[in-house]
This record gives sequence, structure tokens and C-alpha cells, in this order.
Amino acid sequence: MKAAREAPNLEIEKMKHDRTLTASPAPATFTDFLNWAKETGAGRDTIYEIEKVAARLDMTREELDQIPANLGYFEKVIAVSAYGAVSRSKDLETARKRGNSRVRPALKRFLAARGHETSDAGARMTYDKAIGFIIDNEGFVDDGALFTTSTHKPFLLVRARAKVDLPDLDQVEFDRLWHDATPDGRKSLRKFAQRIGELWRGHNRWPELVDLLPRQDFVVPVASDRARRIDWQSLPASFRADAEDIFRQTLRQPADMKAWAKEQLRLGRPAVEIDAEIAARAGKNKRLPKNTESALAGYRQATTWLIRENHPPETGFTRLETLRALITTDALETACDAQIARSAASMTLKDADKSSVLWSRFTNLTTVARHGLRDPEILARISLVRMFYVDYVLSPIEMTADAEAICNRLRKSPHLAATFVNAPARLGGISTDAMGRATNAFATERALRLSACAAAYAVQVSRALRPANLFMIRRKATQDCPRNLTWIVDGQHAEITFTGGEVKNGQTVIVNVHGDDARILWQWDRVDRPKLMALRGIDSSPYLFPGTAAPRLRKSALNLPSGCMSVASIMELWDLGDRQLGLGLTPHQCRHALATLMLAVRPGDFSTVASVLANTEQVAKRHYGKDSGEAAAVAVRESLLAHHPDIFARMKRRA
Repeated sequence: MKAAREAPNLEIEKMKHDRTLTASPAPATFTDFLNWAKETGAGRDTIYEIEKVAARLDMTREELDQIPANLGYFEKVIAVSAYGAVSRSKDLETARKRGNSRVRPALKRFLAARGHETSDAGARMTYDKAIGFIIDNEGFVDDGALFTTSTHKPFLLVRARAKVDLPDLDQVEFDRLWHDATPDGRKSLRKFAQRIGELWRGHNRWPELVDLLPRQDFVVPVASDRARRIDWQSLPASFRADAEDIFRQTLRQPADMKAWAKEQLRLGRPAVEIDAEIAARAGKNKRLPKNTESALAGYRQATTWLIRENHPPETGFTRLETLRALITTDALETACDAQIARSAASMTLKDADKSSVLWSRFTNLTTVARHGLRDPEILARISLVRMFYVDYVLSPIEMTADAEAICNRLRKSPHLAATFVNAPARLGGISTDAMGRATNAFATERALRLSACAAAYAVQVSRALRPANLFMIRRKATQDCPRNLTWIVDGQHAEITFTGGEVKNGQTVIVNVHGDDARILWQWDRVDRPKLMALRGIDSSPYLFPGTAAPRLRKSALNLPSGCMSVASIMELWDLGDRQLGLGLTPHQCRHALATLMLAVRPGDFSTVASVLANTEQVAKRHYGKDSGEAAAVAVRESLLAHHPDIFARMKRRA
């Protein structure tokens, strides 16, 4: 058993896709799949669902030939895509699952017809026997049940995807399942691996199950599309001390400079030399960071980014000496090549030429080289390598593709605009209904989380905030950190205030939540939030959206306390709500949606959009002013009014 638990070697890694595909003349596309479905007489509903895939991915039907027809892509990208653009069902989550269940088996048959291997229906019988035995013996262990409730659930995904019998399941097949799984699917696979270990440890208690189990434990692979994480504290102490000293030089504040200058004068150094060195350290346009903790985190990330590809795990960090020695031309090029390759190999990461990762890394390294190391050679080295990869160094202010995609989606589908504006009421209603039907703790928690998502949307449609602000709303003050949520009128008017130190660009932002949205926010704040905290065992939290995590990057102007939601919990919460709405929006993309609707109300009024989003007018025009925006905004206004006459009455109250 010990040997079976070891991580797979390189040969196994090369073999892990052997069961996925066999040789085929060319990669199949959804156009091939659609044509095959029509030729073989597939059901009308199945053909409709295949045709809908293009719209779900914001593409046209003519672009189906750009969508790969393979199960991995289907599960990772298509199956989880927003469904609101192709359906107006009241229960979009169920409609999406139904649509996926029509496409998936047809896709398996299509791949089998082209010579690709598909799952063996006969293999399901071994899973059925094991699952049936576990279900028959599930319940409360204190009452004599062999297994706790839901022990069988991780087996369901493996049964649906595996191509071998359960006893024959090995690490190679497990790796293939992991590679093709969605994030939720990987959670199930991780639980499956844990369950197998638990069942083997208790094999003497249920011998009838032993022959049905895999003959080995499983090692959960490291996610291939994510970079290897390097903990800063794991680096050699001498290297960390050298780097931290350079970072301090980079971040040297005016008070530090004053103290240093006084010390140099006391030592008898000429004032003209001290003044010249201060000017050289400051540079021509040196802008001190408003948040030194955030800046320090950026310098560390850029450093570990270089270390990751130039110091592999097998060699460790023994060759790390100083930060100066680390920044070489070869190290910079190797890190860039690895970043680009990782993006190209992943279906979930952004394309390298549409991501600002390299821009961030080069910016931080340049700052450290100029103001910390003060080394012209290293500075020139970074500048040259940046020029080599200029096509992939995309500044955040150039990233307009995301905004354009959201704006186009709303222009093409006016009913999605109405769904966005009415999102708080819709999610609030679903939460209330779910709470009334809840019969166990799981269903109750899900209903309460929907209430939390409704409250988040109530804020976002009032004045779309950056996610870092939305989920840092504080309903209670703590030492050195004031609250920023105030109820002006209970259940009718809430005011949320963010001072300049909390906002990305230093502006003060005030959000007023009125009417129905205020009632939804009140329901969460005063009724549902305490229930969820009790259910999850959270004793106290000052945040509107409580958790047990600490803020990732604390604001220098505030001593933000612990007790907020983690990033993973936030995304899970938001995804739960989005599955009911079918919008396919992230919390940040709500800003793009609100801007699009405001320009529909007031064509060309970029100053108002900038004011509401706490941006500059220049940024608003860059994101939302393609072809000046007026004509498109007028067209979408007419379309929206035709479908939803009351939509702008609500928007005007928020502007």
C-alpha cells in the first residue's frame, strides 16, 4: 500500500491521457458534432442544446468550429458557462443541468463514433454495487449506521467519468479524471481519495465491500494550470534578510529619509553629497505607495515568481544567495516563458497576451532595481527583457476586452439587463422559498447563502463596488477600525462609506441603498446573517459577510480585523447566486454592467459613469466609449424600453 501511495513519476504523467484519446485525423469541433447529431437523427432538444453552446460562450453559431469537441473542454468551460443568455427559465440552474445532460451523452457517442474511447457502461456495475452498499448503511453513526450521511456522493462523479471498473481504478486514471474535472469536480475527487483511504482502514468491519474497492490509495495531483506556490518563510533566512533590506530601501518613507539624513550629517558627511543621494533615491517622479503592505507583497510575489522556475523543487533553494544575484537575464526569460506556457496550456487561465501578470512582475522588479538595488545594469537588464516580451506585458488600464464582452452581452440580450437590475429581488425570493422548504442543515445553509448573495447584489446594483470593498463592509466598529455601514432608516435606507485609504485610487465612495434593495440588505443583516453564523459556528465578526479569514492585503490606513470571508468562499458564494441568474458575471464585472446601463440612460455621459464607479472620466471612456458609445447606447435604450418599460425608472434613482 505504501508504494501505491507515492506520487506518479514522469512516465505515468506521459501516460495519463492515453485513455482519453486514440489517434484521429483532426481535432473535432462542435461544428462536426452538430453535423453528426443531425445526420444520425439526434433528438430535436439535443440539437437545440448543441446550437446554444455558441451563445453560452458569447459566440455566434458560425463560430462553433472554434469550440473543441472534447469532454474535458465541455466539463471545464461549457458545462459551467452562464445559461441566462439562452434561457428565461425561472430555475436557470436546473435548466442548465438539463441542457448539459442532453449534450454530454451525445458528445460521448460522437467521440466514440470517431474512434475516441468513452466510458464503459459495464464498468458502472461495480460502482453501483459499492454505492448501493454504502447508501444502505448510511445514517447517524451514533444510531448504529456504518457510514455518515453522503459518504457515497464522491463515488457518483467517478462512476460517471471513469473508464475502468472500480477495483481497477489506478493513479493514471485518477489523474485523467482530475485533469478533466471542474473545480467543483476536483473537490469531489479529493473527497473520493479520502473516502477510499477511510474505507480501507475499516475493511475488517465490512469485508463485503473490500473486493469492490480500488487496490491502492490515490495521490491528489498538483493543479497543472496553477503555478507552484512558494511560501516566503520557506526561503533561506539569509536570502530573506537580504531581500527584506532591499525592499525597505525601496519603500523608504520621508520620515526614514529624514532620520537617515540627520544621521549622515552627524557622522560628518558633506550636506551636498547627502542631498544628491536623496535626490537620486527619490528619482524624478518617485511616487510613494499609499499601502506599503500591498507594495511589499508585490515585491515578494515578483521575487518568488523568479525563484519558481529557476530553482525547481528537486534542487531546493540551496543556490539562493542574494536578490541581486537572482535577477539575471536567463532567470527573467525563463520565468516569462513559463508564465506564457502555463497560460497557453490552461483552459481556465487568461491568455498570456490578455493578462496583466507580466506587467505586474516587471513593474515591481523595476521599482526594486531602481530604488532598492540602485543598479543601472540590473535596471537595463529588466528593461531589455521587458522589451523582448512586450506583446505579453499588458497594463491593467489596457485590459478593455473584459468590459467590452460584458457590454456587448447586455446590448445583445436586453432581458439580461433586466435580470441584473432585478437580481436582489430575484435572489431574495429564491432564498425565502428555499428557506421555507429546507428540511436539513445543508438546505438551510444554502438558503442563507443565497440571502447573502442577494444582499451583495443589492449593494452592487446600487453602486457597483470593487470586490475588495464589497466584502470588507463592516457593520460594527473594532479597535482602530470604524464601521462603514449605517442604517439611516431601519430597513429602508442604508449608507455605506469608504474613505480614501480603503479605495484603490484614493477616492471616497458613498453607497446609498434604498427601497426594496434596502429591505433585502436588512433581511440579511439582521435576520439571516446571525442564523448563518450560528450554523457555521462563527462566534463574532464585524463584517457584513462574516467568515474566519484575515484580509489578504491589509489597508495601511486601517487596522482591518480578522473575521472576513476568504477569497475562495466569496467566489463560491457568488457562483451560487449567479447559477440562479445565469448572467455569468463576477463581482467586479458588475461594474461593467452598471456602466453599460447608465450609458443607455444617458448616452455619452462618461463623467457620471466615472463618478459612480469612482474612476476617472478617461478610464470610463477607455472601457465603455468604443466608437464613442452614443449610437450603441441609444439603440440599447430603445431595445430595453421595448422589453422592460420600467427599467430606467430604477436606474435613474440610483444614478
